[in-house]
Amino acid sequence: MTFKTLLLAGATALALAGTPAGAQAIPDGESYQTESLFGERLYTRSSATMNLAEPGAFERATQEAYEAYQAEITPDTATWYGRLLSYQGYFREAIEVYDAAIELFPDNAKLRRHRAHRYFTLRNFEASIEEGLRSAALYENMPLERERLGPDYFPSTPDVVQFYLYYHLGQAYFASNQYSEAAHWFNRSHEVALGVNDAVSITAAVYWEYISLARAGDFFEARELLDNYTYSLEDLADNIESNFYFDGIQLFKGEREFDTFFSDEDTGMAFSDASAAASSTAFTLANYLLLQGHREEAKEWYRRSINVDGWSYFARIQAEADWATLYPGETP
Repeated sequence: MTFKTLLLAGATALALAGTPAGAQAIPDGESYQTESLFGERLYTRSSATMNLAEPGAFERATQEAYEAYQAEITPDTATWYGRLLSYQGYFREAIEVYDAAIELFPDNAKLRRHRAHRYFTLRNFEASIEEGLRSAALYENMPLERERLGPDYFPSTPDVVQFYLYYHLGQAYFASNQYSEAAHWFNRSHEVALGVNDAVSITAAVYWEYISLARAGDFFEARELLDNYTYSLEDLADNIESNFYFDGIQLFKGEREFDTFFSDEDTGMAFSDASAAASSTAFTLANYLLLQGHREEAKEWYRRSINVDGWSYFARIQAEADWATLYPGETP
């Protein structure tokens, strides 16, 4: 029985019997998810919560989200439940949740934005772009929308949906070696972040927009983007994640030393465990060297970005894509 079938069967049982007793909120154990760009089979690591919450809070939040989703499938119940599944490494299962919800709400842009993100994580860049563009078309000329917050005991932020939609479109185009298109969508996310005065989101967008422009050969525009970035760490003090993107911008601007940049320390912050730190900082160093014309020197940093425990980080995915392009036939 597939996870989607299990969900639908559970929803039917719930309708007949009322509140479920001990309903299964997530699948048991590891689940095959996808393959890396080098054919490595990738599985869930459900115990890895990326510093988001204590395991008890995860279990409680997921159970409650599952029950709310079973009680009534809406864009909000589906996206929140799917996010909790994704945080625990169940990306395919999250897509099945979004599939079921999109059958009911085919023109809901938020559901499609989340499904596009999950396609990207599973290395299906073409599907991610297609779904992201569908979502962007649905959102065109619409007011900004924010994600519905989770329960008080589980940390979440009122993310602007369109920011992440455009940001993940940029990621999918970047991984597909379409750097001008990537820069366009990172710029769209940058504009949204400027509109809501979100320094953290502006920083993330500028980091990726700069690399995309530089990789596309638009060096003047890339340099101008860096010169116009004037935030300090004090402006990012409320960031729930580590400031890897800020540090990267400083490196590209020539205001951070190369030799002190790499880190593999767990910051204790959300999405910032030791593997995330290693993958992100190594990817930045690889691109710094690549943009300086040192393709072979960049190889070791790409290798370090790829060979980490977690496989869902943006840096890890982009390092895989870059390696496949730059060093075809070689194993990282």
